[in-house]
Amino acid sequence: MSAAPYMDEDDVATTLMDRSARPPQSGTRPSVAHSEPPRDTVVDAPSAWSRAHAALGAAFRSVRERFRKARLSDRLPPLPPPRSMTATHVSVGAVAHDERGEQLLLDIMRAARPYQDAAVYVANYAVVLRRLGDDAYAEGLVHFALSRMRPDAEGFVVIARLRDRLPELSYSGTLVPALTRLEGAGIVALTGTTEGGLTRVLLRVPL
Repeated sequence: MSAAPYMDEDDVATTLMDRSARPPQSGTRPSVAHSEPPRDTVVDAPSAWSRAHAALGAAFRSVRERFRKARLSDRLPPLPPPRSMTATHVSVGAVAHDERGEQLLLDIMRAARPYQDAAVYVANYAVVLRRLGDDAYAEGLVHFALSRMRPDAEGFVVIARLRDRLPELSYSGTLVPALTRLEGAGIVALTGTTEGGLTRVLLRVPL
């Protein structure tokens, strides 16, 4: 017969505490894995109303983006690429065409209100000239430049001043032919030397 039935409650408690305090033979205390409560991993499928609401929201955002008011930057040409060191040292003081355009936009922002209003008309006029071809554009450019230059006491503008105002135009290839056509239309009058070179121009019909 076992001695366990004759042990009182204090002996039982002392025996249990003594056993629980003893380390295992390996020298490590066994760990008890705590199992997590089971989770419901089933996700409810979206309802028909949720799918319809998401589709309507996407369609609304697409339409809103299509009719979004364009930003100012959306209407401007892209920024010019950086110039290389070799291009920068080609000619001292030279300004690339795209950089001149960027400076123009900045100057318009800085200009007084009357010049800003005038820039709108000048830009529209230049666009029309571009559509008419190179000759019409050259004539309009020269005509506009003369209209914005202060003449001398006799009403003439020295050709050298006009060339300085329009340095990008070839003298014999573009400037002189444009002046000749303007003279034929009665818009300007030209004077020159005996060698045939032009010296002065008189604006008869301002732009």
